[in-house]
Amino acid sequence: MGARTQVVILNWNGRDYVRDCIRTALDQTYADSGVIVVDNGSTDGSADLIGQEFPEVQLVALPQNLHFARGTNAGVEVALRDPACRYVVTLNNDTKVDREFLAELVKSAESNHVGMVAAKLLFMDRPKILNTTGILPTRDGSGVDRGWNQPDEGQFDAAVDVFAPTAGAALYRRDIFDTVGLFDADFLAYYEDLDLAWRARLAGWDTRFAPGAIVYHKYSASSSYQSAWKTYQGERNRIWTLIQNYPARYVGLGIPWNATRVLSALRRRLLRGPTREANGGPQGFRGPGFKEFADATLRARLDAYAGLGRALEKRRLRRGYRKVTATDVGRWLREYGVPIRDMPVN
Repeated sequence: MGARTQVVILNWNGRDYVRDCIRTALDQTYADSGVIVVDNGSTDGSADLIGQEFPEVQLVALPQNLHFARGTNAGVEVALRDPACRYVVTLNNDTKVDREFLAELVKSAESNHVGMVAAKLLFMDRPKILNTTGILPTRDGSGVDRGWNQPDEGQFDAAVDVFAPTAGAALYRRDIFDTVGLFDADFLAYYEDLDLAWRARLAGWDTRFAPGAIVYHKYSASSSYQSAWKTYQGERNRIWTLIQNYPARYVGLGIPWNATRVLSALRRRLLRGPTREANGGPQGFRGPGFKEFADATLRARLDAYAGLGRALEKRRLRRGYRKVTATDVGRWLREYGVPIRDMPVN
């Protein structure tokens, strides 16, 4: 028997694909595990389907859609009620996992300094193309998927330290939640995993990449790929991530870096239009055009600035568990960070 591990799957209107997710999460070689499914107020009957077809899982039925952060937190709270639970694994409902998925994650978490483990995600409809092998930080508070949209040719098959995992398929040590808290409920969706990773790293934990923990992901099945809402969420939460976690010197440096990035994105939309295929979006999908992108970005910034008081209070709370220095953060940004020239087209 290994360390007790609870898998938390967040479902919202996933009737067409949640079966495969639950089946593969249950069909693991790692024995000491349980599965908790949080239904986020689905209206497609998937909660009833889960209850009827998978009596062995714990079903947490929420009355409405609380989005990713709050919905996942509901499942994590149930997992942490088990005193034997050492690890919590978060998993999107639009995924299928390899039978060794949990075993590989837990094996990578055996070192005491490892608090988080990133899985290897491949696109379900393009199983030889990488979705992510972890999250890389940027100078302006955002994050980029490591290996995004690259052919899987073994270039990311080394078990190395990465900055952060994507919560779509990640392992978290219980101690992290006990020390720094759960996903930030104010984020609702997007970058809540990056913010949690920042808090965990500030508290002294590292992230390990487990190349043998294979996941196939039906990307953005529960939300439109690069929609205006996703643009809004990402931009607002980027600012909060920057303010809440970065040392003051890097907050200042992130402002001109971000201005350059946003101007580049706006220019691309003016010249090329909103077609998303070049960046790995679904075939034929058209994302937000210039006006939608600009409007979403402006609204996000206004709302982020309105929430700065709360963000600054969260920043102060980090002092209670912070073990690293501004010099350490600068090293992370150099070691793991993404140069602006390598930012994906969006």
